[in-house]
Amino acid sequence: MPTATEPILTRAAEARLRAPRTRGAFRPIDAARRQLGLLQVADGEGQAAIAWLVDLPTGRIEDARFLAFGSRWSHPLADAFTQLAKGQLVAEACAIRPATVEAMLRDTPATAACEEGELAFIPDLQRRALAVLPLIKLLPKPAEKLVYQRKRKQDWTAADEKWLPLSLLKKIATADAAVKRVLADKAPAASHRIEGLHDDFRVVVIVSGVSASERETLGLFVTSALKAIHPDLTAELS
Repeated sequence: MPTATEPILTRAAEARLRAPRTRGAFRPIDAARRQLGLLQVADGEGQAAIAWLVDLPTGRIEDARFLAFGSRWSHPLADAFTQLAKGQLVAEACAIRPATVEAMLRDTPATAACEEGELAFIPDLQRRALAVLPLIKLLPKPAEKLVYQRKRKQDWTAADEKWLPLSLLKKIATADAAVKRVLADKAPAASHRIEGLHDDFRVVVIVSGVSASERETLGLFVTSALKAIHPDLTAELS
């Protein structure tokens, strides 16, 4: 039962909250194995994050998942939006009107399911998805066992020149500061420790005090924060 301060959901929204159809996330290895591009964005207010596996030549979303961490409405709205997006071109998914998503959660056609403000994160996600789409690269199909090789210095980007020369301790301290900022904002009761930094860019974090689904969502927000340091950094939370 919602408390006095929680929004009341429609029956359709409550059903999606209890049994979401598209909740989850994808890892880079998932995209590489399926030879699809991995598009991941989170909205600026921390309501939800989406992960799309995109056929890059056509721009079609072959699979779609979401994780929500905001208001009670963010979960069913993100679920409905993700369901609509799957199978569409990225441009088409990013043109879906929030009102279309809201209509899926109505109990009666004439009565709005939620207040307009609850929908604001959807166009934010759409803008961010369109912005990152041109930057997505197809990862090579993995061999049975991937062996990391640092790129040659002459191939370093400007971001590489700032990150790669740092000592291991400095890299971990920089990543740890980013993790702390995310947890302080999204999960202040959680605690964490950096298990290690692997292959220059893979940050493994042990997080306690959150549920498994919250940990998945936090992983997307932490990865987003790490990419502000270097675009190849990723987080693995356990």
